[in-house]
Amino acid sequence: MRQNNQSPRPGRRFITPFVAGLGLAVAVAASLSPSIANAQDAEYAAIQQAIQQTAGAVVQIETIGASASQGELTLGAPISGTRIDDQGHILTSLWGLEETPASILIVEADGSRQPAELVARDFSRELVLLKTKPSGSGNHVALQRKEKVRVGQWAIAVGRGIAPETPSVSIGIVSATGRMYGRAVQIDARISPSFYGGPVVDIEGEMIGISVPMKPEAGSAGEKSDWYDSGIAFVVSAEAIASRIDQMKAGKDIRAGKLGIVPASKMPFSDDRTLSAVLALSPAKRAGIQADDELLAIDGEAVRWNADIKQLLGPRDAGEVLKIKVLRDEKELEFEVELAADIPAFRPRVLGVLADPQGESLEITYIFDDSAAAKAKLQIGDTIQAIDGNKIDDVDRARLLVMTHPPGEDLDLTVLRDGKPLDVRCDLQSTPATVVAELPELKDPIGEEAWEIVPRSLPDVSNKSCLLKPKGDKGPQLGLLVLLARPGTEKLEPLVEAWRSVAAKHQLAILAIGPAEGDRWKPAESDVIVRLIQQTQQAINVAPQQIVVGGFGAGAEMSMLVALRDRELVRGGIAASGSRPGGFALSENDPASPVQFLVVGGTEMPVWGRVIANVGFPVLQQPSTEKEPLADDPKVRDAVGRWIRSLERI
Repeated sequence: MRQNNQSPRPGRRFITPFVAGLGLAVAVAASLSPSIANAQDAEYAAIQQAIQQTAGAVVQIETIGASASQGELTLGAPISGTRIDDQGHILTSLWGLEETPASILIVEADGSRQPAELVARDFSRELVLLKTKPSGSGNHVALQRKEKVRVGQWAIAVGRGIAPETPSVSIGIVSATGRMYGRAVQIDARISPSFYGGPVVDIEGEMIGISVPMKPEAGSAGEKSDWYDSGIAFVVSAEAIASRIDQMKAGKDIRAGKLGIVPASKMPFSDDRTLSAVLALSPAKRAGIQADDELLAIDGEAVRWNADIKQLLGPRDAGEVLKIKVLRDEKELEFEVELAADIPAFRPRVLGVLADPQGESLEITYIFDDSAAAKAKLQIGDTIQAIDGNKIDDVDRARLLVMTHPPGEDLDLTVLRDGKPLDVRCDLQSTPATVVAELPELKDPIGEEAWEIVPRSLPDVSNKSCLLKPKGDKGPQLGLLVLLARPGTEKLEPLVEAWRSVAAKHQLAILAIGPAEGDRWKPAESDVIVRLIQQTQQAINVAPQQIVVGGFGAGAEMSMLVALRDRELVRGGIAASGSRPGGFALSENDPASPVQFLVVGGTEMPVWGRVIANVGFPVLQQPSTEKEPLADDPKVRDAVGRWIRSLERI
């Protein structure tokens, strides 16, 4: 039997390889008092017994998929599976089974193989139910437990992904429950992908759950397994599986339930429970929930903080009916809402105006040509007071209500003109597909000579960085363009120097960042990029709506990863049409953190641009004949400046 990892002990930890550790345990026991030594021996024996009674139910899962482009069969990395009854049902991880492979094989401990069919998937919990012929051995792990999982109790993970004849074991404790928005138990055993799909049991051999890779939001297979071998691992509880297993045995896939609300606050522990918007065609909208409602309870559970909303909705499935209680005009209202598996992709709508984001009122300062605002004859100097009857005094709130307005329905505005309220009806438009040709001159621009390049760094990483910014302290609010260098770039200063005139014209700070290693960017460096952006926000006054990431060569591909992964911070991504971004999760655009993309170069939208647009992201294109448009085409750089400023558009 293979012992794969550490054996942490509640309250104190030491490494105990399972086989070799027997001698170590005896040696340690000899130096302890008889009562402690006896307790440890008993504990060790109990763990060994739990492993032995579980291992027989664990199998290896092999998948063989078909390559459509080449017609060749490819072998997927083996993972583990867990027999849960005597009828041939096996639970395993969705990892590697997102798409149905050509063949699924169950590999037993004696090396024998038998085919299995995919019965159903639980996309919310990353599980798959397979069916093969019964083993006849009686080996399976029951889903029922005598008591609830407790933080601090032993968690013993068993897998067969590495070698079918020898189970792998990793031991830790339960470190938290209700993680991943209520969908998972967290353990500190080190779990590699070969364990995914295997059982995690307690010291009595009772199932805690099934080991899976998981992220809070949708992610690619690689992103979900980012934490493997880190001591942070996730388990779908036996209780959650048991309550859904009959549906899965009946062949019904399970998906996360969606409500379609947008909370006003982004802070997890804000007590502001107001809804900023309700998505068009969503279950919440159909039930009658409105923007400005205050969310009081979900299915009888009080909502105290913003974080409670995701925690209470996270474990709910599509098709479940919830009772949602809200406060509206000082009256409590309750709605029954059936959660949906899908809501039509959010596609931002625009009115076509700019307003001073730091102004005391929402006064229109610019109207885009041919926009909905221009056609409705709005005027510069009009002050927006209400949208669809909702009082407005904040640019972000106005933008959110406009963006989420149902397609095909007119928007009702109340504006103040010459001291008198005026009602205006507008036919909103989609986000334009091209960069706006011109924008108004900025007030009090900072001349080129007043900008400087300063080095930036973080103490614990080797990435080089420099920032082009106005001289002096904080200064006025600026956009921020982050440029990720091509691997192998020796000096970053020339990259930002090329942008000096555009920076001055459009009031953009330029932050250049190089990879830690000379030959490549690593996905994990997205955290470094985020930290350098946050560091820059401390140094200068950055407009949150104007933070954009672009790059050169592999840096462009990295910029797409950052823009799609770190949406709480980044509002846009830039890549050349010839880039080949990939390896990232593609979830739908989120009105709470909307993102746009700009394709530079070429004359036709690349395939990846069309794919991103299909899930609701506005994708604009700035043509160029240059091979490296961001570096070599001044017109493209100016267009980038206009596009970043236009991200403030309502």
